[in-house]
Amino acid sequence: MLQKLLKPQVKTALAIVWFVFTFSLVAWWWVFFLLRLNPNTTTLEQMKMSHRMFVWEGSILLAAILFGGVSLVVFTYRDQKRHQRLRFFFSTFSHDIKTSIARLRLQAEVLEEETTNASSPILKRLISDIQRLDLQLENSLLLANLEDGELLHEDVSLRSIFSSLRNEFPELSIELEREATIRGDHRALLSVFKNLLQNSVLHGKATTVRIKIKTLSDNRIELQMQDDGLGFKGPVHKLGSEILKSQDARSNGLGLLITSRLLNRMNGHIRYDSRENEGFRSFIELEGQLK
Repeated sequence: MLQKLLKPQVKTALAIVWFVFTFSLVAWWWVFFLLRLNPNTTTLEQMKMSHRMFVWEGSILLAAILFGGVSLVVFTYRDQKRHQRLRFFFSTFSHDIKTSIARLRLQAEVLEEETTNASSPILKRLISDIQRLDLQLENSLLLANLEDGELLHEDVSLRSIFSSLRNEFPELSIELEREATIRGDHRALLSVFKNLLQNSVLHGKATTVRIKIKTLSDNRIELQMQDDGLGFKGPVHKLGSEILKSQDARSNGLGLLITSRLLNRMNGHIRYDSRENEGFRSFIELEGQLK
Protein backbone atom coordinates (compact mmCIF):
# COMPACT_ATOMS: atom_id res chain seq x y z
CA MET A 1 0.00 0.00 0.00
CA LEU A 2 2.79 2.37 1.00
CA GLN A 3 4.75 1.47 -2.12
CA LYS A 4 1.73 2.35 -4.32
CA LEU A 5 1.34 5.72 -2.62
CA LEU A 6 5.01 6.56 -3.05
CA LYS A 7 4.93 7.31 -6.74
CA PRO A 8 7.99 8.94 -8.33
CA GLN A 9 6.38 12.39 -8.18
CA VAL A 10 5.59 11.94 -4.47
CA LYS A 11 9.16 10.81 -3.78
CA THR A 12 10.52 13.85 -5.57
CA ALA A 13 8.19 16.17 -3.65
CA LEU A 14 9.19 14.60 -0.31
CA ALA A 15 12.87 14.90 -1.20
CA ILE A 16 12.42 18.60 -2.05
CA VAL A 17 10.51 19.27 1.18
CA TRP A 18 13.18 17.47 3.22
CA PHE A 19 15.98 19.38 1.50
CA VAL A 20 14.27 22.79 1.91
CA PHE A 21 13.48 22.10 5.58
CA THR A 22 16.93 20.91 6.60
CA PHE A 23 18.72 23.58 4.59
CA SER A 24 16.52 26.35 6.03
CA LEU A 25 17.04 25.13 9.60
CA VAL A 26 20.81 24.90 9.23
CA ALA A 27 20.89 28.33 7.56
CA TRP A 28 18.79 29.75 10.40
CA TRP A 29 21.21 28.38 13.00
CA TRP A 30 24.18 29.79 11.15
CA VAL A 31 22.61 33.29 10.90
CA PHE A 32 21.47 33.14 14.53
CA PHE A 33 24.94 32.32 15.78
CA LEU A 34 26.44 35.20 13.82
CA LEU A 35 23.87 37.82 14.89
CA ARG A 36 22.72 36.88 18.40
CA LEU A 37 25.44 34.97 20.19
CA ASN A 38 27.91 37.73 20.65
CA PRO A 39 29.84 36.99 23.88
CA ASN A 40 30.29 40.73 24.53
CA THR A 41 26.55 41.54 24.53
CA THR A 42 24.74 38.27 25.42
CA THR A 43 23.50 37.87 29.02
CA LEU A 44 23.34 34.62 31.03
CA GLU A 45 19.54 34.52 30.76
CA GLN A 46 19.71 34.88 26.97
CA MET A 47 22.28 32.08 26.87
CA LYS A 48 19.91 29.77 28.80
CA MET A 49 17.04 30.57 26.42
CA SER A 50 19.25 29.94 23.45
CA HIS A 51 20.38 26.65 24.95
CA ARG A 52 16.78 25.41 25.32
CA MET A 53 16.02 26.49 21.76
CA PHE A 54 19.09 24.64 20.45
CA VAL A 55 18.06 21.48 22.28
CA TRP A 56 14.63 21.40 20.63
CA GLU A 57 15.65 22.62 17.21
CA GLY A 58 18.72 20.38 17.23
CA SER A 59 16.58 17.34 18.08
CA ILE A 60 14.20 18.13 15.21
CA LEU A 61 17.10 18.70 12.82
CA LEU A 62 18.79 15.41 13.72
CA ALA A 63 15.50 13.54 13.40
CA ALA A 64 14.87 15.14 10.00
CA ILE A 65 18.35 14.29 8.76
CA LEU A 66 18.05 10.72 10.07
CA PHE A 67 14.60 10.22 8.54
CA GLY A 68 15.56 11.76 5.21
CA GLY A 69 18.84 9.90 4.98
CA VAL A 70 17.29 6.51 5.78
CA SER A 71 14.46 7.18 3.30
CA LEU A 72 16.93 8.07 0.56
CA VAL A 73 18.92 4.88 1.19
CA VAL A 74 15.76 2.74 1.14
CA PHE A 75 14.38 4.36 -2.01
CA THR A 76 17.74 4.11 -3.75
CA TYR A 77 18.01 0.41 -2.86
CA ARG A 78 14.46 -0.29 -4.09
CA ASP A 79 15.03 1.59 -7.33
CA GLN A 80 18.26 -0.31 -7.89
CA LYS A 81 16.56 -3.69 -7.36
CA ARG A 82 13.69 -2.70 -9.65
CA HIS A 83 16.18 -1.56 -12.29
CA GLN A 84 17.95 -4.94 -12.07
CA ARG A 85 14.65 -6.83 -12.42
CA LEU A 86 13.62 -4.76 -15.44
CA ARG A 87 17.01 -5.22 -17.06
CA PHE A 88 16.90 -8.99 -16.48
CA PHE A 89 13.39 -9.20 -17.93
CA PHE A 90 14.36 -7.05 -20.90
CA SER A 91 17.49 -9.13 -21.56
CA THR A 92 15.64 -12.45 -21.29
CA PHE A 93 12.75 -11.26 -23.44
CA SER A 94 15.08 -9.94 -26.15
CA HIS A 95 17.11 -13.16 -26.12
CA ASP A 96 13.99 -15.34 -26.56
CA ILE A 97 12.66 -13.16 -29.36
CA LYS A 98 16.07 -13.11 -31.03
CA THR A 99 16.18 -16.91 -31.02
CA SER A 100 12.77 -17.05 -32.69
CA ILE A 101 13.81 -14.44 -35.24
CA ALA A 102 16.97 -16.43 -36.05
CA ARG A 103 14.80 -19.52 -36.76
CA LEU A 104 12.44 -17.45 -38.90
CA ARG A 105 15.36 -16.03 -40.83
CA LEU A 106 16.78 -19.50 -41.44
CA GLN A 107 13.43 -20.73 -42.72
CA ALA A 108 13.12 -17.71 -45.03
CA GLU A 109 16.60 -18.34 -46.45
CA VAL A 110 15.76 -22.03 -46.99
CA LEU A 111 12.53 -21.01 -48.69
CA GLU A 112 14.47 -18.64 -50.94
CA GLU A 113 16.85 -21.45 -51.95
CA GLU A 114 14.06 -23.92 -52.64
CA THR A 115 11.70 -21.64 -54.49
CA THR A 116 11.87 -21.59 -58.29
CA ASN A 117 11.65 -17.81 -58.37
CA ALA A 118 14.78 -17.08 -56.33
CA SER A 119 14.73 -13.40 -57.25
CA SER A 120 11.28 -12.82 -55.77
CA PRO A 121 11.17 -9.25 -54.38
CA ILE A 122 8.77 -10.36 -51.65
CA LEU A 123 11.23 -12.95 -50.34
CA LYS A 124 14.11 -10.49 -50.51
CA ARG A 125 12.09 -7.87 -48.66
CA LEU A 126 11.07 -10.46 -46.06
CA ILE A 127 14.69 -11.50 -45.44
CA SER A 128 15.78 -7.86 -45.31
CA ASP A 129 13.11 -7.03 -42.73
CA ILE A 130 14.07 -10.07 -40.64
CA GLN A 131 17.72 -9.00 -40.74
CA ARG A 132 16.79 -5.50 -39.60
CA LEU A 133 14.64 -6.87 -36.78
CA ASP A 134 17.47 -9.21 -35.78
CA LEU A 135 19.87 -6.26 -35.60
CA GLN A 136 17.43 -4.22 -33.51
CA LEU A 137 17.06 -7.08 -31.04
CA GLU A 138 20.83 -7.50 -30.92
CA ASN A 139 21.11 -3.79 -30.10
CA SER A 140 18.49 -4.18 -27.38
CA LEU A 141 20.42 -7.07 -25.85
CA LEU A 142 23.67 -5.12 -25.93
CA LEU A 143 21.98 -2.06 -24.43
CA ALA A 144 20.51 -4.14 -21.59
CA ASN A 145 23.92 -5.63 -20.74
CA LEU A 146 26.10 -2.68 -21.65
CA GLU A 147 26.89 -1.59 -18.09
CA ASP A 148 27.63 -4.97 -16.51
CA GLY A 149 28.42 -7.19 -19.49
CA GLU A 150 32.03 -8.26 -19.90
CA LEU A 151 33.80 -7.59 -23.19
CA LEU A 152 36.72 -9.68 -24.37
CA HIS A 153 40.03 -8.12 -25.34
CA GLU A 154 41.23 -10.30 -28.19
CA ASP A 155 42.82 -9.98 -31.62
CA VAL A 156 40.10 -9.83 -34.28
CA SER A 157 40.74 -9.93 -38.02
CA LEU A 158 39.07 -7.07 -39.83
CA ARG A 159 38.86 -9.12 -43.03
CA SER A 160 36.99 -11.95 -41.29
CA ILE A 161 34.44 -9.52 -39.86
CA PHE A 162 33.61 -7.93 -43.20
CA SER A 163 33.61 -11.33 -44.94
CA SER A 164 30.77 -12.46 -42.67
CA LEU A 165 28.95 -9.15 -43.07
CA ARG A 166 29.00 -9.36 -46.88
CA ASN A 167 26.56 -12.26 -46.63
CA GLU A 168 24.16 -10.11 -44.61
CA PHE A 169 24.38 -7.14 -46.97
CA PRO A 170 24.39 -8.69 -50.46
CA GLU A 171 23.10 -5.45 -51.98
CA LEU A 172 26.13 -3.56 -50.68
CA SER A 173 29.63 -3.61 -52.15
CA ILE A 174 32.12 -3.57 -49.24
CA GLU A 175 35.67 -2.64 -50.24
CA LEU A 176 38.30 -3.18 -47.57
CA GLU A 177 41.57 -1.43 -48.40
CA ARG A 178 43.83 -3.80 -46.47
CA GLU A 179 43.89 -6.29 -43.61
CA ALA A 180 44.32 -5.22 -39.99
CA THR A 181 44.04 -6.76 -36.54
CA ILE A 182 41.86 -5.04 -33.96
CA ARG A 183 42.00 -5.52 -30.18
CA GLY A 184 38.43 -5.89 -28.93
CA ASP A 185 35.41 -8.11 -28.47
CA HIS A 186 34.43 -9.97 -31.65
CA ARG A 187 30.68 -9.82 -31.00
CA ALA A 188 30.80 -6.13 -30.08
CA LEU A 189 32.90 -5.27 -33.16
CA LEU A 190 30.50 -7.22 -35.36
CA SER A 191 27.61 -5.20 -33.95
CA VAL A 192 29.49 -1.91 -34.47
CA PHE A 193 30.19 -2.52 -38.16
CA LYS A 194 26.78 -4.08 -38.75
CA ASN A 195 25.07 -0.96 -37.40
CA LEU A 196 27.19 1.30 -39.58
CA LEU A 197 26.51 -0.75 -42.71
CA GLN A 198 22.81 -0.95 -41.90
CA ASN A 199 22.78 2.82 -41.50
CA SER A 200 24.33 3.25 -44.95
CA VAL A 201 21.84 0.91 -46.61
CA LEU A 202 18.68 1.92 -44.80
CA HIS A 203 19.07 5.69 -44.54
CA GLY A 204 21.73 6.56 -47.10
CA LYS A 205 20.56 4.18 -49.84
CA ALA A 206 24.24 3.47 -50.42
CA THR A 207 25.50 0.79 -52.78
CA THR A 208 29.21 0.92 -51.89
CA VAL A 209 31.16 1.28 -48.65
CA ARG A 210 34.91 1.79 -48.73
CA ILE A 211 37.09 1.20 -45.67
CA LYS A 212 40.48 2.89 -45.50
CA ILE A 213 42.92 2.25 -42.68
CA LYS A 214 45.87 4.24 -41.40
CA THR A 215 48.24 3.93 -38.45
CA LEU A 216 48.00 6.50 -35.65
CA SER A 217 50.67 5.08 -33.34
CA ASP A 218 52.35 1.78 -32.49
CA ASN A 219 49.14 0.15 -31.29
CA ARG A 220 46.34 2.35 -32.62
CA ILE A 221 44.75 2.59 -36.03
CA GLU A 222 41.99 4.64 -37.62
CA LEU A 223 39.35 3.22 -39.94
CA GLN A 224 37.55 5.53 -42.30
CA MET A 225 34.28 4.08 -43.58
CA GLN A 226 32.72 6.08 -46.40
CA ASP A 227 29.60 5.26 -48.37
CA ASP A 228 28.19 6.71 -51.58
CA GLY A 229 24.74 7.35 -50.13
CA LEU A 230 22.59 10.39 -49.57
CA GLY A 231 24.38 11.55 -46.45
CA PHE A 232 22.81 12.90 -43.28
CA LYS A 233 20.82 16.15 -43.18
CA GLY A 234 20.61 16.64 -39.41
CA PRO A 235 23.18 17.70 -36.80
CA VAL A 236 26.06 15.25 -37.13
CA HIS A 237 27.48 16.04 -33.69
CA LYS A 238 24.39 14.55 -32.02
CA LEU A 239 24.78 11.17 -33.71
CA GLY A 240 25.78 8.49 -31.23
CA SER A 241 25.31 10.71 -28.18
CA GLU A 242 21.60 10.16 -27.55
CA ILE A 243 18.45 8.51 -28.83
CA LEU A 244 17.05 10.92 -31.40
CA LYS A 245 13.48 11.80 -32.19
CA SER A 246 13.01 11.06 -35.86
CA GLN A 247 10.18 11.31 -38.36
CA ASP A 248 11.36 7.98 -39.75
CA ALA A 249 9.81 5.14 -37.73
CA ARG A 250 12.76 2.92 -38.67
CA SER A 251 15.32 5.18 -37.05
CA ASN A 252 15.87 6.53 -33.55
CA GLY A 253 19.66 6.60 -33.34
CA LEU A 254 19.86 3.56 -31.06
CA GLY A 255 22.28 1.73 -33.36
CA LEU A 256 24.80 4.59 -33.41
CA LEU A 257 24.38 5.09 -29.67
CA ILE A 258 25.24 1.42 -29.08
CA THR A 259 28.14 1.76 -31.52
CA SER A 260 29.59 4.72 -29.67
CA ARG A 261 29.30 3.11 -26.24
CA LEU A 262 30.73 -0.22 -27.35
CA LEU A 263 33.75 1.50 -28.89
CA ASN A 264 34.27 3.54 -25.72
CA ARG A 265 34.34 0.33 -23.69
CA MET A 266 36.99 -1.06 -26.07
CA ASN A 267 39.15 2.06 -25.64
CA GLY A 268 37.98 3.34 -28.98
CA HIS A 269 36.33 6.42 -30.36
CA ILE A 270 34.10 7.28 -33.30
CA ARG A 271 33.14 10.51 -35.02
CA TYR A 272 31.04 11.24 -38.05
CA ASP A 273 31.12 13.58 -41.01
CA SER A 274 28.46 13.98 -43.63
CA ARG A 275 27.09 16.40 -46.18
CA GLU A 276 23.90 16.03 -48.12
CA ASN A 277 24.31 13.92 -51.26
CA GLU A 278 28.05 13.47 -50.57
CA GLY A 279 27.87 10.26 -48.59
CA PHE A 280 28.41 9.48 -44.93
CA ARG A 281 31.81 9.02 -43.29
CA SER A 282 32.68 7.35 -39.98
CA PHE A 283 36.13 7.70 -38.40
CA ILE A 284 36.84 4.87 -35.94
CA GLU A 285 39.89 4.91 -33.71
CA LEU A 286 40.82 1.61 -32.05
CA GLU A 287 43.67 -0.44 -30.70
CA GLY A 288 45.15 -2.52 -33.51
CA GLN A 289 47.83 -2.93 -36.12
CA LEU A 290 48.06 -3.16 -39.87
CA LYS A 291 48.94 -6.47 -41.46
